[in-house]
Amino acid sequence: MSQNIFKPAILALFEGRATPLQKSLIEEWLIEPSHQELYFQWLEEWERQNPQLIVDTDAAFFQLSNQAEAESPKTTAVRPFSRRLNFFLGIAASVLLLTGICTYVFRDAILFQQYETTNGELLTLQLSDDSRVTLNANSSLKVPRFGFGEASREVFLKGEAEFSVKHLPNHARFIVRTPDQLEVQVLGTEFMVYSRSRGSKVVLNEGKVQLRSLKTKETKPLIITSGDVVTISSKGRLTLRHDQSLAPHLGWKEHRFMFENTSVSEIAYQLTERFGVQIVIADSTLAKRTIGGTFKAETADAFLQVMAEMLEVRIIRNETPSGATQTYTLTY
Repeated sequence: MSQNIFKPAILALFEGRATPLQKSLIEEWLIEPSHQELYFQWLEEWERQNPQLIVDTDAAFFQLSNQAEAESPKTTAVRPFSRRLNFFLGIAASVLLLTGICTYVFRDAILFQQYETTNGELLTLQLSDDSRVTLNANSSLKVPRFGFGEASREVFLKGEAEFSVKHLPNHARFIVRTPDQLEVQVLGTEFMVYSRSRGSKVVLNEGKVQLRSLKTKETKPLIITSGDVVTISSKGRLTLRHDQSLAPHLGWKEHRFMFENTSVSEIAYQLTERFGVQIVIADSTLAKRTIGGTFKAETADAFLQVMAEMLEVRIIRNETPSGATQTYTLTY
């Protein structure tokens, strides 16, 4: 929405006439830093156009006194002081509203440091407690700016990451939370957490990890040990598998894909997660074909070239508008 359309709504806010819809639109509009600067410019302009009322107080008081005697006893004279007070209260209300809007809009930015990766990108972080986190592509991690490590260490993950958690002298717990209400709790160990749209899983390299899903009524946590892999269903059900080969789950740290009789449809999904591309498979027969082996690729194009040779298929790189998701078609 243009600035010219927004200005009347902002002025209405200053005057206390803004509707709930206008206030909601202003909240969204103020997210942009340049709009915040414009907001204060308009506030200054409005204050200049609405100066403090200056009147002859004696004459005003005499006039209002006569009016009060002539009218009903319920009529109350409005004195210059009251009008000035209302003016300042209006300004104060606008400032408080702006403060509330900014606090609501920028709450996460104030309370958390957020780290993000894009298509094909890996990022290794050293947290303030000396724990190490490696983010896989298209993932994000929120870490509290204040109090991290004092009583507990709680982070929020979307996507996939490997954690190497340092044990602290105060035994502060390290907790990873995901959007599907999975809670992973440790004191100090190495593990991987995967949390994307199709579900979550936890892979434990060493030590012990305590898991529970907040979606279920089960209060007793699941304890897993080195080599265990746990998958979490959409309903929060935990499934434990012992003595799993961890390599296929951790190869992404070296840009490796490790497959063992993995279907083309599953591979296409993994490419979407890692590189943000869309893979269209020509028919169901091709989608069910499987591949095995280890492949290193840092781009979707590099991997698809290898896959085309193995399966003896064609990869068509479709034309897409600038900024749109790149689409490929697999066909014979």
